Amino acid sequence: MSRSLARLLLDTLCLAPVSSEARLAERWARPEVAASARAIAAWIAWEQGEQWMLRRLVDMRALSSAPAKLVESLQLAARTDAKAGLAVDAESVDVLEMLAAKHVPCVLLKGPARRAAKGLYPMADARRTSDVDVLVPSADVEGAWRALVSAGYAPLYPLDRSRARPEESEVWGPSRHHARPLSRPGRAAVELHVSTSWQLSPHIAWERANRAPSSLVWQGLTVRVPSATELLWHGLTHAKPSQPAAWTLRFWLDAAAILAAAEVDWATIAARIATPELAEPDCSREWLAGAAQLAGLELPEAVAPRRPFPLARLLAWRLQVIGRPATGRWREKLLDEGIRHEARLPDAPPMVSRSLPIRVRRRAATTIARATYLGWRLLGG
Repeated sequence: MSRSLARLLLDTLCLAPVSSEARLAERWARPEVAASARAIAAWIAWEQGEQWMLRRLVDMRALSSAPAKLVESLQLAARTDAKAGLAVDAESVDVLEMLAAKHVPCVLLKGPARRAAKGLYPMADARRTSDVDVLVPSADVEGAWRALVSAGYAPLYPLDRSRARPEESEVWGPSRHHARPLSRPGRAAVELHVSTSWQLSPHIAWERANRAPSSLVWQGLTVRVPSATELLWHGLTHAKPSQPAAWTLRFWLDAAAILAAAEVDWATIAARIATPELAEPDCSREWLAGAAQLAGLELPEAVAPRRPFPLARLLAWRLQVIGRPATGRWREKLLDEGIRHEARLPDAPPMVSRSLPIRVRRRAATTIARATYLGWRLLGG
């Protein structure tokens, strides 16, 4: 049952046009789908893909055929996401106007970039956004940060000077690719970036973001958003495919929305995958293959993995695990091992700071979880 459900969910989420909306709606109306409504709702919440699912059901005229309990949970999550998104929009406008008053150039990143570019990439804003990310030249970041503080912003987290590293300061925290996050009471947090990752120098990050950017009118302002190629690359590096958390709809949507609506410079993506910017290049290709399936297209040979990525099987496993009673830690272990096996990720590193009995128990749990997953596959999963 989880396999057929996974195929239905994948067909619904896929951003390519469907061959028959009526046929898809009929599949959603089947009794076995209604019986699994609670499991589907739990799964899509774990993936943080409620807004994506709801919008696809609406777009394909299948909303009235979906189980009422599922639709209700999707609508509740979508309202929560919409409220958070509006808060980010309002805070983005204030930040952009303050930077403009100080003549600080900037480019939108991450959530604000997706929301501003929804006219170019229709599903780019269909996931949760909680803060404001703006890229500014490294020479301007400290002045811009202090200007925001003078306007009423305060560091989101206090600086504990007794534990701070030598390079940390009033402006800079442990993350050297952005200044310390700021916020105002009850408002979305703000991060002024000088780069998009630890590995990338500010000079190169700024040059990339301003390489054929999109100039858009958003919230009454003219803003700059990186090109489709840069948005895809930033989505990939931000997800960190070498970590299990990257292999969820929450991160895949960032890439799938771009792939479904725009042309990408694949030669540039292939060249960067081969550099130290990303750990585990093979994992990055597998991750892109999953995003491509959700976009409804095939990757070019230059970035394609050595085998078809089994996205439907991975989703079926998650449905199977999340739809069954299980303790939180054991459930996460089962989900983690399914991802690690299918994505060919390295085993979780040992916890060297824990005692030997704890490490042995953890290794035993990992082995049992992996065996459970392989047994499920052998039984037809």
